[in-house]
Amino acid sequence: KQWYQRRVRGKYVKRKVHRFLVDPRSSTMATIWHVVDILIICISITLLVLETDPHIGNAFTDSNHPAYYYLFYVNVCVIAFFSTDLCVRFITWPGYIAFWRNMFNILDILSILPFYVSLVTDLVNGDDVEEAHDQHRSYVVLRVCRIFRVIRVFKFIRHSQDLILIIKVVGHAKKELGLLVLLLFIFSVSFGSLMYYIEHATNPQFNSIMQGCWWAIVTITTIGYGDVVPQTWLGKIVGSFVLTLGIVFLALPMTIIVGKFSNVYEKEKDRE
Repeated sequence: KQWYQRRVRGKYVKRKVHRFLVDPRSSTMATIWHVVDILIICISITLLVLETDPHIGNAFTDSNHPAYYYLFYVNVCVIAFFSTDLCVRFITWPGYIAFWRNMFNILDILSILPFYVSLVTDLVNGDDVEEAHDQHRSYVVLRVCRIFRVIRVFKFIRHSQDLILIIKVVGHAKKELGLLVLLLFIFSVSFGSLMYYIEHATNPQFNSIMQGCWWAIVTITTIGYGDVVPQTWLGKIVGSFVLTLGIVFLALPMTIIVGKFSNVYEKEKDRE
């Protein structure tokens, strides 16, 4: 009987902790926790941005810099906070399989994984790396890890119900969005190939069909960078037609997508 009571009490505590972590409206302390989480995310993103600054970037990589260890300890505290939050979420999540199916949990893992991979890489290689192959391999690993650190930006989505709602609405409109992407692909390949065969003999900017497809995408979406432009009269006529087609191409499907988006958004909002 006591074992059963402890089990029931444990499940109750897990539900309370889980709600505390995922619902900022559950209590005042939960609101404070989520505010602190947002501040930690802001600090992490600030460090990520400052690390690429050419004036102060050495402070993150040069151990002889006066601010190196301060910034390193701040980063360690940030990762410790994220790791603790993730571990508690994993323990209190209602079902371990459901935990791995949640997109935000995967994003949290990918956001802190680069720190541990970089740490293990430094420990394995040591201070002096003798072989050039190992240096190149470590450099590639660190570059990939730094790319994954950008995922920390998406941690903001967890704290915004409206953003989560928008993601759900986009999921309901995936057929219309897929049709839009398919039409863009067909038109860009068709007109990109056509423009290549028209222009490549006299215009070095169209040196491949891929370059023509790039021009077609930029033109159809009405962005018009101007880095690749037709020079022949026939190419300009085709370009004018593609530009006009792009306006129609964007107008017709987008009205359907926006209409469905509004309907689904209102339904999800009422359900919330």
